[in-house]
Amino acid sequence: MTSNLTALVENVITCPICLKHFDQPRMLPCSHTFCFQCIQQMVTDNHGVLECPKRDGMKIEGNDIGDLPLNETVRGLLQLFENPNSNIPLCDRCETNEAEHWCDSDCKHCFCTKCWDTIHEVGQYQHHKKLSVKDKPLEVPRCGEHNDEDQTLKYWCELCSKEMCGNCQQFKHKDHKFVLVTEYVKSLGEKTENGLQGVQSCVNYRSDRVDKMLTEIEEESQDNQLKVTTAIASIRQVIDEQERILLESVRKTEKDERKKVEDYKRSLQGEQQNLIGQILKFVVVCHDKNPKKLLDAKKPFEDYIKATDTKLLELKPLTRTKKHLPDLDALKNMETEIRKIKLEALKYDNEKLRQLIACIPDKSTFNLSNLKLTDLDMEIVAKELEINTSLTKLRLFMNQISDIGAQHLADALRTNTTLTDLELHGNQIGTDGLEHLVDALRTNKVS
Repeated sequence: MTSNLTALVENVITCPICLKHFDQPRMLPCSHTFCFQCIQQMVTDNHGVLECPKRDGMKIEGNDIGDLPLNETVRGLLQLFENPNSNIPLCDRCETNEAEHWCDSDCKHCFCTKCWDTIHEVGQYQHHKKLSVKDKPLEVPRCGEHNDEDQTLKYWCELCSKEMCGNCQQFKHKDHKFVLVTEYVKSLGEKTENGLQGVQSCVNYRSDRVDKMLTEIEEESQDNQLKVTTAIASIRQVIDEQERILLESVRKTEKDERKKVEDYKRSLQGEQQNLIGQILKFVVVCHDKNPKKLLDAKKPFEDYIKATDTKLLELKPLTRTKKHLPDLDALKNMETEIRKIKLEALKYDNEKLRQLIACIPDKSTFNLSNLKLTDLDMEIVAKELEINTSLTKLRLFMNQISDIGAQHLADALRTNTTLTDLELHGNQIGTDGLEHLVDALRTNKVS
């Protein structure tokens, strides 16, 4: 097993929680696999509920984790990796001991050390070629058409994509390009291994990218929640303060006006009582029918009426101006504006860039360098990459593109099959951005 394949297998059989080889690998409904002990610990730490640490929204009750199935594929791979000698054949002679040697001469059998020594001590057997059983040649099947001639299928016809024996190669496949089956199998193994490694790199990269996106979503949500809470709290504070001020003003106005009116009312009530007293005196005088008493009362009545008229003249009738709050209607407009506030995607457009792209005469080459283009501008460029079927060269050097802009380009490159030259030097693209682009090129097989 090569070092690359070993790393590939290690990645598959390692628990992402404890970072050790899986122990009782259990598969969650979301298909993620973890050690059973790690799952138990997660349930304990999360108050009896299991939530997938990959943050895919999967939840199950802690009482149900015992029903989670074993991941037989991972367990089989784990056993194969940890016990590489488990497929060593038994000795062909004693059929008891594990074979250690392969006779590559006439015997063509596997032997343990004891049986090898017993058979190969004397005679012509002493000169047989001994190999380690691990180096035993692959069993090559024989040709079905020339079986009687003991012809093995040791060649691979590249034109027909099939195995063939020496006889078939000389006649039926005479002018076809061919290689030894062993060479082809080795090449096929390397190609498959590289392909699997590429797939794993792609899956790992995208998985990491998804995790980062989940973190970004969570952080963005927390940030927006804080902004909403802070903004509304500020408005609420202003409203509450203004409510307090307005209510105090209304109540003070009421108190002042009420005192003024009540003072006026008390003055009127005093005059009213005086009037009643004078009326009573007048009635008594009139009731006696004594002219002298009426004449004697003439001056006091005149003095009262004159004095009271003077007081009433000074005590002018009350008037008041009605108070209102005309600016309260502005709150209705504010309410309407507040209700318009909603969460939405950032809107951006660069009409100048769109016009520049539209006016490029040669649609196979876009020179958009040194234009101070940003990550948001890359969304426009990415859309052009998706629809332009003749673009082969794209120059974007010396701009202001970061990892986010590289991601937009990478997403478009996954489907673009024409671009062969992409220049991005002089930007702020980091490791993450490069990984976006590498993953896109790997997926699209564009070099």
